[in-house]
Amino acid sequence: MSKLNNVRAVNQMIRGEHRTQTRTTKGFEKKSIQRQVGESWVDKNGQKWIQKEGYKSKVGKLSNIRKVIEQSICPVCSKKATDFDKQFLSREGKCHDCIVKEETLMVCEGYVKKEPIYEQWEREKIRKNVNSFLKDAAKDVEMLKERFTKTDYVNSDGTVDKWKLPESTATIHQSLDKQFEQFKDELLEQLEQGDKNVGIKKTTTE
Repeated sequence: MSKLNNVRAVNQMIRGEHRTQTRTTKGFEKKSIQRQVGESWVDKNGQKWIQKEGYKSKVGKLSNIRKVIEQSICPVCSKKATDFDKQFLSREGKCHDCIVKEETLMVCEGYVKKEPIYEQWEREKIRKNVNSFLKDAAKDVEMLKERFTKTDYVNSDGTVDKWKLPESTATIHQSLDKQFEQFKDELLEQLEQGDKNVGIKKTTTE
């Protein structure tokens, strides 16, 4: 019977329902927080937690070490990664040798089928990189808008300097948006021109 009680107590603690976890001090009402599965937070003691399905899990200090260890082995070929490989693992999810092998196979397949398979894959990869870059650049533009239209600056002694803008906030925003749109259009046009050239140069000789 005592073993059964121990099992029940462990299950209650996993769910956060054990009496030692739900005990409240008289005259004090603990606020209940509903958390979504996958949500993480740090308690008042600096401990990080993550919400699982039906229970919360403590994030151990070794989690970061595990991530480093995982990045030391290529998940594709199980090769021990070199320092050179690690930059590819974090970005591509595989070591440099696996990437070279994958690209070489695409070149060979294109040679056999007389199709620009590698060239098309390369252009698609460039397109994704460009779109990712533009997404980050758009955030930078919003930061510039805030910086260039800020009029109050707090000095180290607590005094506040007020600056007068040379133009209205709306005009500055429009100018930055216009410059960014022009830059984006030119970049996408260059990308489009590159896409049109894919397949023009044959991958095999007659």
